[in-house]
Amino acid sequence: MGFVGRFLFLLLLVVTTPALGQLPSQDILALLAFKKGITHDPAGFVTDSWNDESIDFNGCPASWNGVVCNGASVAGVVLDGHRISGVADLSVFANLTMLVKLSMANNNLSGSLPSNVASLKSLKFLDISNNRFSGPIPDDIGSLRSLQNMSLAGNNFSGPLPDSIDGLASLQSLDVSGNALSGSLPAALKGLRSMVALNLSYNAFTKGIPAGLGLLVNLQSVDLCWNQLDGGVDWKFLIESTVTHVDFSGNLLTSTTPKELKFLADISETVVYLNLSNNKLTGSLIDGVELSTFGRLKVLDLSSNELSGDLPGFNYVYDLEVLRLANNGFTGFVPSGLLKGDSLVLNQLDLSANNLT
Repeated sequence: MGFVGRFLFLLLLVVTTPALGQLPSQDILALLAFKKGITHDPAGFVTDSWNDESIDFNGCPASWNGVVCNGASVAGVVLDGHRISGVADLSVFANLTMLVKLSMANNNLSGSLPSNVASLKSLKFLDISNNRFSGPIPDDIGSLRSLQNMSLAGNNFSGPLPDSIDGLASLQSLDVSGNALSGSLPAALKGLRSMVALNLSYNAFTKGIPAGLGLLVNLQSVDLCWNQLDGGVDWKFLIESTVTHVDFSGNLLTSTTPKELKFLADISETVVYLNLSNNKLTGSLIDGVELSTFGRLKVLDLSSNELSGDLPGFNYVYDLEVLRLANNGFTGFVPSGLLKGDSLVLNQLDLSANNLT
């Protein structure tokens, strides 16, 4: 080998040796640790992509499926809808200090929310919905002050909603529907001042609707349906808030006075959907003088309660499109205001299972 050849060989050795000895970054090691829990990946989305051969030593494996990089750091892990099975060790993501989005919805993953969840300080978006996660929601969840959207829906989480939840100062959307959560709803919910959409439906929450929801000035949608909530309807909230969609159906709510439903005439003009069906509400829709308006409601569902008496005339209801009053004890005639010739004014009307003439 000539002088030039030996020089080039030594130069190549100097350049390549440090790279060969370089260790994977902390972010890569965390992702590989998560991969170990995967037992079935039918499309090979993770198992065929996250491998040592494709490691990028700048710190973030941008070529790996579902991994989003921001410079040398992992900013997002998105594994939605790939039918991946296994035990998801979410604690490893605490090592991803720049992680903004963690989403693995619609898979078959089990595991729990880790005790070190507070370490995900940069996290803004968390969606692990429709899996098999279980266990309690840890108190430290309230430390995620950057979190804007969180969905834990469609899992097997149990226990209460922690009081620390009011620490989620940036949270705009919270969905924990379809779990086995129980206990009373914390008063801390009124501290979620950035909240736009709140869905706590299909759980086993008990006691009453917490006071103070009207303080959530950005709230547009609240769904508490199919729990075991008792007590009265929060009419103050329905009258004073700027919410548009309210679903309190499928609970144990009762009327505090026989003439309580007169408040429907004063409901906030922002409310377009109100579902109070499948509760234990009593009384009449008429309070001396006929109830003439229902705000700007487009959908009103009072079906499957214990309401009675004559129906109002519905002569001045211009916005209502869907009216469901089935399975009550209403009597008298079908109101003429609901008919226009032989055609319904409404798109949908259900008065079945009453005592109407």
